[in-house]
Amino acid sequence: MLLTVGACTYSWLWDLSLREAVHRIADLGFHYFELMSHVPHCWPRDWSTSDRKSFRLLVESLGLRISSVNPTFLDINIASPNPGIREESIRQVRETIQLAHEIGAAIVVAPAGRKHMLIAPDQSYLWGLVKEALEILLADCERLGVTFALENAYNVLPSAPMLVQMRRELPHPKLKLAYDVANATMVESALEGMEMVAPHLALLHLSDTDEKRWGHDRIGTGAVDFAAVTAKVRMLGYEGPTIMEIVDREMPDESNRISLERLRALGWTT
Repeated sequence: MLLTVGACTYSWLWDLSLREAVHRIADLGFHYFELMSHVPHCWPRDWSTSDRKSFRLLVESLGLRISSVNPTFLDINIASPNPGIREESIRQVRETIQLAHEIGAAIVVAPAGRKHMLIAPDQSYLWGLVKEALEILLADCERLGVTFALENAYNVLPSAPMLVQMRRELPHPKLKLAYDVANATMVESALEGMEMVAPHLALLHLSDTDEKRWGHDRIGTGAVDFAAVTAKVRMLGYEGPTIMEIVDREMPDESNRISLERLRALGWTT
C-alpha cells in the first residue's frame, strides 16, 4: 500500500508570492499540494479567467497537481447566526468551488464554522444552519464535479462523531469528510476519529500540536504519535490525498523538509 503526502501553501502565505511558494513545494519534492485561497496568495473573486489558466499552467509545468483548495479565512462561517455573515460566507465558499473546478482541484475543504463562546444558540439551531448552507454548496459541487470535504475544526462540528452524523443526514455523493489530526488531538482520540470517519474520508491533514493550543507544527515536535497514525492509515486502507499542513512562518522550508523526512522514515512518499 502506497502512502503519499502533499504540501500546502500555508507556510509561505505572508512571506513569498504564490508562484514562489509553488516553486518551493516542487523543490522540496512534493507532487501535489493544497492551495489556501487566502489573501495575499489567492482571492477567488479577483482571479480572472487568465489568472486561473496561468496558475494551472504553472502547476502543470512543475509536474504538480492541486489536490484541494482551502478557503482558510477564520471569518468564513457558514454556521453564523448573523444572516449577512452567513450569506457572504456561503458566497465565498461557492466562489472557491468554482475556482477549484477551473484550476483542476477535485476537493474544496472547509469547516462548519464557529459559535459564540459566551452566548451561542442551541447546537440544534447551528446544525440546521450548517445543513442549509451545505445543501446550497453541494448543488454547486454536483454541477461542477467538485467534492466538498467537511473538516473537523473550530467549535461547531469539531469531532468525528459530529462529522459522521452530518454526513448521515446529508448523504449527498459530493459530501465527504476531511480529518485534521492536530485539530482532533485537541478534542478526541485522533486514532478513534480516523476509524470513525474512514468510510467517508476524502482528505487527511497532518501536523503536530502540543495539546495546549491549536497548533499546526512541525511533525515530531508535539503530542501526535505519527507512527500510530501511519499504522491506522494502513489498517484503514486509506489511499486518498494526505496534506502536510505545517504552519511555521519563521522556518517554513526547514519545517516542511524535516516533517517530510520524518514521514518518509515511517513509509510515506510524495
